[in-house]
Amino acid sequence: MKILNQTAYSPARRARLAFTLVEIMVAIVIIMITFVTIFGTMTLSLSITQTSRENLRATQIMLDKMEGVRLYKYTQLTDGTLIAKFTNSFYETNNIGSATATGSGVQYTGVVSVTSCPFNISYSNYMQQVSVSVGWISGGTPRTRSMSTFVSLQGLQNYIYND
Repeated sequence: MKILNQTAYSPARRARLAFTLVEIMVAIVIIMITFVTIFGTMTLSLSITQTSRENLRATQIMLDKMEGVRLYKYTQLTDGTLIAKFTNSFYETNNIGSATATGSGVQYTGVVSVTSCPFNISYSNYMQQVSVSVGWISGGTPRTRSMSTFVSLQGLQNYIYND
């Protein structure tokens, strides 16, 4: 077996073995497209994760307000004083267990409203519709979510208050 040393090649032959400028430019363009695609995908995935977090937090706030409706008597729901506006902030945590109170979190605003039942049935006079709407601004875009439920005169509050 005979192994040739590269220095044994003539300069003309070594020039033919090297990459041309066009091949190098094509390789650089392919690498740049790959990097742009990877970083674009990472940016998009981070924004989707942030939006999902904000949606989840809005759902948690609405659920908290809905759970509080269970503590009201039916007469308290129907007297018209439960329409309440609220604000709730969410701050990211910087360390385990410590929240940053810098005011850079998302500000959620919402309203709890009670209206008569929209159905036209015999027992609809004994029901109320409770709605919770939450809004916030995410990346300059206003977002809203809402949730509603029905409360009846003979509902869960009778077991809580033994009326």
